Amino acid sequence: MNKQWFIVYCKSREEERAFQNLHNQGIESFFPKIKKEKISRGKKIICEESLFPNYLFIHIGQEDINFNRIRSTRGINDFIRFGGKISTVPDTLMQQLKKICYVLNDLEVDKQSLFKNGDKIEIIKGAFKGATAIFSCDDGLARSMLLLNILNQDKSISFCNKEIKKI
Repeated sequence: MNKQWFIVYCKSREEERAFQNLHNQGIESFFPKIKKEKISRGKKIICEESLFPNYLFIHIGQEDINFNRIRSTRGINDFIRFGGKISTVPDTLMQQLKKICYVLNDLEVDKQSLFKNGDKIEIIKGAFKGATAIFSCDDGLARSMLLLNILNQDKSISFCNKEIKKI
């Protein structure tokens, strides 16, 4: 059974619906998502977003291909084609894509570690492990600026959010 990866184009914001409907039909599919920090109503939240909006990857064998059944699945428009030929994606590329999505999602920030100015912070990884500091401000989406007392002087140092936790 020689299975291949194909790309389908979904209706706007219906990737999740198409993914669920394909799953219900027993068709293996991959919907790459990443977790991102966003500011909503003045608060930082973590949400999942599609890595490739409006696209899904499906894994089917040549004997299982029923293009009409897949195209008529709720949420799906059609297969991606180049020159009239339905395009495929190499297995090695899909393995790399899955690995990248795993790594990106592993770098998420814990929901409980959203800090406020003045919060006491403990450093849990790196050269300053075990030291305490005071949260100063965000330094991008994945880093924070901390005030660390080194030799009786406050130094502002940037730390990865995965290396710190609130006390």
